[in-house]
Amino acid sequence: MDWCRGWKELADMVWPRKCGVCGGYLGTEERFVCQECLKDMPLTYFWSWRGNPAEQILWARTYFEGVVSLFYYSKDNDYRRLLHMLKYKGNIALGKWLGRMLGERMRSAEYPRPDVIIPVPLHWRRKWKRGYNQAEAIARGIAEGLGEEKVPVLTGVMRRIRYSTSQTHISVGSKWENVSGAFVLADKKKAAEMLSGRHILIVDDVLTTGATAEACWDVLRTVPGVRISYASVAFVLRKV
Repeated sequence: MDWCRGWKELADMVWPRKCGVCGGYLGTEERFVCQECLKDMPLTYFWSWRGNPAEQILWARTYFEGVVSLFYYSKDNDYRRLLHMLKYKGNIALGKWLGRMLGERMRSAEYPRPDVIIPVPLHWRRKWKRGYNQAEAIARGIAEGLGEEKVPVLTGVMRRIRYSTSQTHISVGSKWENVSGAFVLADKKKAAEMLSGRHILIVDDVLTTGATAEACWDVLRTVPGVRISYASVAFVLRKV
């Protein structure tokens, strides 16, 4: 509607919005990222690439049905700013938007559809300080992107019982120690009733070493008959 577009244009004049990648002003129909930066986003295409680098990271110690990420994360490109906005600036809407992008691509590639989605939980102290869980925002976006019949997002199945150091600035070896034994099922009997024989998609913001993914897998695999996949917005391609 013309009045709606006019209101958006007026709002952009009063409260100008900027691209989360390049910092340029966004057009009326643009959200979070300008068209130029969106066009150049370093997508992974893992949703149509079996045996991709993300899956290879987790092959040795786990068995995931599949592993997908939306874009490559690098300190050398400005797309890392999107993760910073989501994780530390409270931009929950951005998380849902990125998750929806990934979900739509998974659907278009006919990627195996999960029965339930479980975001990686935060320790209650960290969630209290931050006020939100960025993985949950991404998970809800993926659920929307997968299609009309939304896949349920379950937030109470797992709990994080250890208040671990942030994974961002620690060594690779320390990342594994940091999350080992950090997660438990909130209620084993209830989890078995809800999840037995189902395909679970674990969701987080970024995949680096796979330590968090493995820790979650190790807990959920105790439920009889489950299949488990993993998705993240960003994937850090490690140097060999």
